[in-house]
Amino acid sequence: MSLSTDYRLVDRFRDAISLRFGLQFDDGKRDFLAEVLSAQTGPLRGGDAGAYVTRLLTGQVSPSETAALTAGLTVGETYFFRHPDQFRALAAALHDLPPPGRSRLRVPSAGCSSGEEAYSLAILLRESIPESSSWDLRVVGADLNPAALDKATRGRYTAWSLRGLSEYLRRRYFRPDGKEFLLDPAVRSAVAFEQRNLVDDAPDFWRPEVYNAVFCRNVLMYLTPQAARAVVARLTHSLTPGGLLFLGPAETLRGLSSGYHLRHTHDTFYYQRRADGEAGSPSAEKADASALVDAFLPAQEAGDSWVTAISQASERIARLSRGLSPPPPTDRKSAPPPGEPVPAVGGGPTPTGTSTALEMVRQERYGEALLALGAARGGQDADARLLRAVVLTNCGRVAEAEPLCHEILAGDELNAEARYLLALCREHAGAYSEAAEQDRAAIYLDPQFAMPHLHLGLLGKRVGDRQGAQRAFRQALTLFPREDVARVFLFGGGFSRDMLVQLCEAELQACGGHP
Repeated sequence: MSLSTDYRLVDRFRDAISLRFGLQFDDGKRDFLAEVLSAQTGPLRGGDAGAYVTRLLTGQVSPSETAALTAGLTVGETYFFRHPDQFRALAAALHDLPPPGRSRLRVPSAGCSSGEEAYSLAILLRESIPESSSWDLRVVGADLNPAALDKATRGRYTAWSLRGLSEYLRRRYFRPDGKEFLLDPAVRSAVAFEQRNLVDDAPDFWRPEVYNAVFCRNVLMYLTPQAARAVVARLTHSLTPGGLLFLGPAETLRGLSSGYHLRHTHDTFYYQRRADGEAGSPSAEKADASALVDAFLPAQEAGDSWVTAISQASERIARLSRGLSPPPPTDRKSAPPPGEPVPAVGGGPTPTGTSTALEMVRQERYGEALLALGAARGGQDADARLLRAVVLTNCGRVAEAEPLCHEILAGDELNAEARYLLALCREHAGAYSEAAEQDRAAIYLDPQFAMPHLHLGLLGKRVGDRQGAQRAFRQALTLFPREDVARVFLFGGGFSRDMLVQLCEAELQACGGHP
């Protein structure tokens, strides 16, 4: 029997891995899993793949079998000071960490692989704290793979692992030994390595509020959602209030935790645990655009904000729909001035609720949408507040939309949609750098969100950054064809998907680029 074609057995193996280690593999990894299973159950290991999978599912594999399996499943590529911006951010924050970070620091490297990250942290602490000899500094490296940990404890590395080091650090902390480099014993002694499955509950490791900062990079992306939430909960439990959490560049806490502030310094995003009593309100949890809902505009004029462009587009579409006639004074597609009541349609009862407001938005009846959402913001859930901010922005009532965005973010700083709307508000106020910062945050939190890329391109064009604008427009062009229909509806400013693609192409060409 060929394991590469017996996908039923491979799928059972995948389920067993998910149950035992919390790791997830999509269908594209089936052949890889088949190879791993074959390596664990070949003739020299007994040969009965089905029985092996059953024992794995029931937790009856031996420690040596578990070690061999984890070594086959987790092959990590790393090197010293990988993603250096994160190390710079940590170095800058060291002396501002809350107690007990005044003379005692504990920093775990969760998913440390062969040790380069953990040792990088130890070197960073020594370099950043002049009086480090009088401090109690400790780095703990934890990983599932015993073979990688064995390499880590030896402290011997090739030049390839040292490629991210400056010549100064290489000379100070490494001694050539044949074709390899031996790490300074003082650094090695500052790091302890432990074999751990981060999914397993380990009270001795995840003690309450014991760590000042945690590096858990490129780990969550391999876990099932349930396992990722469990790991983040343990990380949060073990961090001191105000402690820092660093994830991989492609990872976010969005949808996993609301217990952190999002930070952005030194060109990198990371997280800071909220202080005690500062947790986000459950009623302010992240609004998900996809849960809310199942006339092309020429290239933007340099003096117009995107909010103005959206407003003009809505008016233009409305005129086209009425045969290019000017809008009547009581155009129902325009919102009423602040404080002016809007009569209910047909003199009937006032419509209320998010679903009614969504239908009004679909028809571009923004005034009635606001009425359906209610005049008061207090007590609304995150979905309703987000929708209200969308409607206000589309109306050009940015001064009212911006406080709503801040209210949403006060409870959920990882809300990509609210950050995008805040970027529009900041641009409308002339704060272009702040607008770009919010766009970048939205992109970090949700890299598949097309609108922040488009807006970042428009901002780049406005300030004369043609190359940056071109990159942003090209990325938006890549994302719009597969953007969620709900987000096109809510955040597309009244444009269809095709219109937004045409807009990106026109703007890209206006910046001297080509689609």
